[in-house]
Amino acid sequence: MDEQSSAAVREVFVRLYEEGLMYRAQKLINWCPSCRTALSDLEVEHEEKNGSLWHIRYPVKGTERFLTVATTRPETLLGDTAVAVHPEDPRYQDLIGKSVALPLTDREIPVIADAELVNMEFGTGVVKVTPAHDFNDYQTGLRHKLPMLSILDEAARMTKDTGKYAGLERTEARKQALADLTEQGLLEKEEP
Repeated sequence: MDEQSSAAVREVFVRLYEEGLMYRAQKLINWCPSCRTALSDLEVEHEEKNGSLWHIRYPVKGTERFLTVATTRPETLLGDTAVAVHPEDPRYQDLIGKSVALPLTDREIPVIADAELVNMEFGTGVVKVTPAHDFNDYQTGLRHKLPMLSILDEAARMTKDTGKYAGLERTEARKQALADLTEQGLLEKEEP
């Protein structure tokens, strides 16, 4: 845009912001790491792919128990801010409100109850919640006021917040995370 048009656009955005008609917030979007641009929901074509389901053990703090989550993207556990169970699932009711040690990190995250996210008949009945990287988790994060930790940059490389994984491309981070989980005895199994 020419300078005059650009100034007019800035003026309108500032005015809308000052009038409370526009705001800035963290929001999950569809992002293309190749083009480095946001994509409209209308532009996204979802396709089913065969992949693996990894079962990862999260140690429950202050106990000898583990909560096992099943995930298709183990590298995103670095951005988990909670694990969720169904509030009516008798297997886990006593753990709601407790914390787990987030594998591969030095963080603790809460065990929350969420009937909208968790289907207690599917998988292990425990869901890792990564609000900055999954649309269902994003909604769960809003309901429970969870932080959103973005662990992938614009090029789909791990951010500095991921410790030793920083700078790795997401597929390399997955390989390294799986090797580390195996070494620590926290990778229960892989289902092809």
